[in-house]
Amino acid sequence: MFALFERYYENVSYSRFLTDLDAKDIVVLARRTDVEIVGFSTASFHLLDTDGKRIRYVFSGDTVADSAYWGDPVLLKAIFREAGRRKGRHPQQRLFWFSIFKGHRTFRVLPNFFKEFVPGIGDGPSQALVRIRNAIARERYGAHFDEATGLVDFGRSLGNLRSEWATVDEAAQRSRFAALFRSLNPQADRGVELACLAEYDLPNLKRYAAPMFAEGLRDMA
Repeated sequence: MFALFERYYENVSYSRFLTDLDAKDIVVLARRTDVEIVGFSTASFHLLDTDGKRIRYVFSGDTVADSAYWGDPVLLKAIFREAGRRKGRHPQQRLFWFSIFKGHRTFRVLPNFFKEFVPGIGDGPSQALVRIRNAIARERYGAHFDEATGLVDFGRSLGNLRSEWATVDEAAQRSRFAALFRSLNPQADRGVELACLAEYDLPNLKRYAAPMFAEGLRDMA
């Protein structure tokens, strides 16, 4: 897993990778053979009291896939299905997806799979979503999180895309969402990350995401 991670990210360490991995509840692996890992994603599950209510959220950690498999939704399918299971266990509590992004490809999961998210496009998201995003980010990152920008800045890079894979300027010419990411996180190349939030809820999921989530809900029926 770390060998794949290090192929795409620099300023990373094996010890920190293991520490982050130890804090996760699930790991999703994509394999080409029994021994060759071509992608993985990690996640942990949390409770938070905010605005006088208790919510649940999925925190997505390190995620990477071999470039030959970019665009393959296998990792997302597993995460969305598990989110559906979690929602099915606690149907009365709102469930959110929270992550911090240092690359435009992972950021584009939001507009591709969710209807409303933070940071939003057009008229932007509701202030209620912004408050929830900010509450989670403050709890996790403290003074490293800037509510005004939505950015998490550790002062030095704890991991950033290698230059040959970043390509945000080139992608911004083709994709308005890559352009949006560049405008929201202009210092991603030095490891600054953008805090993002979306709600796992069928009415908020687009047509590719809803079936995956619904499968998890049915598992708990």
